[in-house]
Amino acid sequence: MKRRNAVQNIALVTFGTIFIPSCKTSNGFLVGNKILNYDQLKTIKEVSELILPIKNLKIDNPENLTEFIITMLNNCYSPNDLNKYLSGLDEYDELIKAQDNTHSLISNNINTDGKSEKLIYFIDATKELSIIHFTSSEYYLTEYLDYEYAPARYIGCVSI
Repeated sequence: MKRRNAVQNIALVTFGTIFIPSCKTSNGFLVGNKILNYDQLKTIKEVSELILPIKNLKIDNPENLTEFIITMLNNCYSPNDLNKYLSGLDEYDELIKAQDNTHSLISNNINTDGKSEKLIYFIDATKELSIIHFTSSEYYLTEYLDYEYAPARYIGCVSI
């Protein structure tokens, strides 16, 4: 009987570890102390794709662009910069709603006249992180920079 209980406990633990991670409590990402909702994540994605349109390229990174931006914000930016970024995101959302969901601020040349510092910081930080994500991709490194991995090929006979 002890063997049967042990097998049942192992099966219970195995199925628990499989199904518990699929039970998410929120559908957003945590940036600083704030959980971003789906609309805010969509805004970040749209802004980054307007700045750097890479839809038709085969970019194989471990995480997509939005996840990369959020990871970099959480790990590399100070709390003051995070607050500035998030308030710039909120201002951008309000501007987009006022302009009937057109991204004319970015689609035209970025005009910084009359725009708040937080909004400009949001656009600049998103631009910077989008470029970092693209330039660290395998596609960019191998196709544009002819990058070879660390133990590159061995060239035995080279005249000096």
